[in-house]
Amino acid sequence: MKTRGSVLGFVAALGVAAGAFGATQTAQASKPGGSIESRLPGYLNNFLPFDPQSKVTVEKAPDKIPGFQSFKIKRTGKYAKLAVDRTVHVSDDGKWYFDGDAMVNQTPAPVRTAADLAWLEGKVSALYHARCKAILTPERDAAGYKAVAVAIETGYGPVRIPGYVAADGSRYLGGVLWDFTMDPREERKKRIDLSTPRFQGKPDAAITMVEYADMECPYCKYRGLQMDALLEANPKLNYKRYYKFFVLWFNHAWAMKAASAADCLFRFAGAPQMFGFKKHVYAQQEVMTVSSIDELAFTEAEAAGIPKQDFLACYLRDESLANVRKDIEEGQRLAVKSTPTYFIDGTEITWIEDTVMEDYLRTRDASVKTIDYGPKPR
Repeated sequence: MKTRGSVLGFVAALGVAAGAFGATQTAQASKPGGSIESRLPGYLNNFLPFDPQSKVTVEKAPDKIPGFQSFKIKRTGKYAKLAVDRTVHVSDDGKWYFDGDAMVNQTPAPVRTAADLAWLEGKVSALYHARCKAILTPERDAAGYKAVAVAIETGYGPVRIPGYVAADGSRYLGGVLWDFTMDPREERKKRIDLSTPRFQGKPDAAITMVEYADMECPYCKYRGLQMDALLEANPKLNYKRYYKFFVLWFNHAWAMKAASAADCLFRFAGAPQMFGFKKHVYAQQEVMTVSSIDELAFTEAEAAGIPKQDFLACYLRDESLANVRKDIEEGQRLAVKSTPTYFIDGTEITWIEDTVMEDYLRTRDASVKTIDYGPKPR
């Protein structure tokens, strides 16, 4: 599983971004009438990635973020790699949940305009080795913090990463705030844009899968092809499967090009051609280069009957790259930390163990079959 570094320079560890709700636990939603501590286990059972035997315990932890209460959470379940042992935070008013990273500013000053965020721009620029610009986004202010979007230059246009800064400039919260009074699965569904029909399956399907992946990521190839096999082995499963571009531009040389090509193929030839291109990319992934992805893109466009001038007017042009960046930013707002990440009807699936996906799908259709997944990629 390919992981990305957060704005604060921490890297999501393999198998640690965990937690879940089981089929018998869905009724344990966060109830506004209780205390924050009593509501938190139910909220986490719906927020954290799926484990069919999830058990969450919570205890108070020393306050680390002004305006928030801190809690030490532990989760055990069927899969050891999905265990959780970390600190999370809920705002004092019980409205906002936060489990991202916090950074202290050693030389704080009141934040009145974006010019007061130069310290943050410097730290993020050093982390990504790229130009960045911090922008205040007051429509998202919450929990007494000022909302910020840090626009990082990717070489293909800027990607905005969400966060929050204290009004006195004393600290930065890297990540998103979640509505603690709402079922997080429903909030995720609101944050995912499905208006572009970039999917396989039935338009009126009962199960909606959304896959955030990077075509240069070996683990995305492994799980993506295994998802193909799992769905082929279960033809009666009533699903539609969306594909989202979550490109790890900072350490993948040709992934942004692959995403742009896929976007253009979808635009001119539809979803089947785009998904076919993705399979062909995976087939050549180990030997793919910056130049050979261009060759494959043009070959696919020609085979699809797309006029060369039309494809050239799309490939790596502003509109296509904006579509790719839109998906990346959407993934950021969903706190995607690794590729691939799956959301099925708002439930996060961290597919780090072979049978996790089957376990979840069987909560929706008991007839889902097990398949042989073969050796994992190195």
